Amino acid sequence: MRSGRLPLASRWIALAAVVAGLSLGACKDRNATGELSSPKDASPFESKHHKAFDDDYTPQSVELMGRAPNDVLDQQLFAERLGFSDVLVKVRVKQVFGKGRYEGRKDQYVAVGVEEVIMGSLPDETEEEQLLVIRGEDELPRDLSDASLLLFLKWAPGEVPSYHHHLMPAGDELLEMIGAMVKHAQSEGILDGDGEISTGRKSRKSRKDRKKEKSDKKTDAALEGDGPAI
Repeated sequence: MRSGRLPLASRWIALAAVVAGLSLGACKDRNATGELSSPKDASPFESKHHKAFDDDYTPQSVELMGRAPNDVLDQQLFAERLGFSDVLVKVRVKQVFGKGRYEGRKDQYVAVGVEEVIMGSLPDETEEEQLLVIRGEDELPRDLSDASLLLFLKWAPGEVPSYHHHLMPAGDELLEMIGAMVKHAQSEGILDGDGEISTGRKSRKSRKDRKKEKSDKKTDAALEGDGPAI
């Protein structure tokens, strides 16, 4: 990512025009303002992901151990978001813009700053400050400023903006669990060292490497032993 060069307020206004699709077409989604935009090789967004990546905000963290129907539904949505996200980012809320702020539109906007890319990667030209549209019906909390949130991103090339997302609180317990899951996925070859999804070839190679490592360890252990009596 690159650092910002335009005044913060100016960037947010410019980004709002892009995010809301007020004046730019899909072919101009990638521009000099550094807004979030899908990579050229991104896969098309599938309609089955609309429920999980609904461009909305969840005010409460997922209840990982809950067994109530709502808890189970939240857990399923969380699993889908985590499993199908192209990028998972920890962000800090800078400012919240209420409904009707831009030319009478009902959408709400959240200005966020990227703190950490947990999984996947953002294009190099992406600015650290981003303006996200929130299309839910509920009003955003007034005390959301400076909150730490998880941003689940799913690329949607050809759309404006060229992604869908979901925001939710980034609690310590949740972050710890996600970190453990990412490390496990890396050890299994599902993700590479940078948190990128491995290709099938890389995954197969990783599995072969792990088998070879186990075989080498067994050989080393045998050599280090007393060996057969002569």
